[in-house]
Amino acid sequence: MSDPVAAIVVLALAYFVGAIPFGVIIGRVFRGVDIRSYGSGGSGATNVNRTLGPWAGGGVLVADVGKGLIVTAIARYAVEGDGWLIAAAGTTAVLGHMFPVYIRFKGGKGVATGLGALAIISPISAAIALSGVVIAAITKYVSLGSIIGSSVSLGLLFIFSVFEMSVFGWDHELSYLLFAVPVPIFIIWSHRKNVDRLAKGDESRLENKPAPRRAPRTP
Repeated sequence: MSDPVAAIVVLALAYFVGAIPFGVIIGRVFRGVDIRSYGSGGSGATNVNRTLGPWAGGGVLVADVGKGLIVTAIARYAVEGDGWLIAAAGTTAVLGHMFPVYIRFKGGKGVATGLGALAIISPISAAIALSGVVIAAITKYVSLGSIIGSSVSLGLLFIFSVFEMSVFGWDHELSYLLFAVPVPIFIIWSHRKNVDRLAKGDESRLENKPAPRRAPRTP
C-alpha cells in the first residue's frame, strides 16, 4: 500500500497537470486566438490541427500525451507507488484533462492523455491503441479512430489485468482495472456527439479546416 501522504500528493499533481489546457495555451500564445471559438469548439489536438495547422496540432498532441505519461511515471517510479496508485494517477490525469479547473471544467476528450498514462501502465496496450491512428488515417475520422483504438487497447488491458498476465515480460495487476474500466467509459461518453454525427454522416473529416478568425481575448 502506498504512503497516504504521497498518494494524495501524486493524485493532486495528476489532476492539476492533467488539467493544463495546452490547446488553449498554444492558440493564445502563438496565434492570439481562443481555439474554443473555432471548429468544434474543443481544446484538443484535433481541433487545433484543423484550425491552426499540423505543427500546432502536433505540439498539443505531444503535450497532452506527455501529461498522462509524466504523472503516471511519477506514481510508478518516483514514489514507487503500488498498482492502485499508478492506475489512479492515470485515471485522475484523464479526468483533469476532461474537466480542467483552469478553463471552467470544459476540456478535451481524454484520448491523448489516456494514451500517455497507458504507456506507463501497459506499454503493449498503448502500442495496440495506436491502431486508432491507422483507422483515422484511412477513414479521415479522428473520432472513429480514437473510439476504436481506445476501446480495443483498454479492453485488452482489462483482460490482462483480470488474469494478471505477463505480456512480453510486462506484468499486469488486478489493480489496473481502476484505469481499464472507467477510462473507456469516459472516452466514449466524451465522444457521444461524435458518435451521433458519425451515425448521421455529418462528422467532420480530418482534412476539413474551418476558416480561422481571431477570437476576442478574454480577461
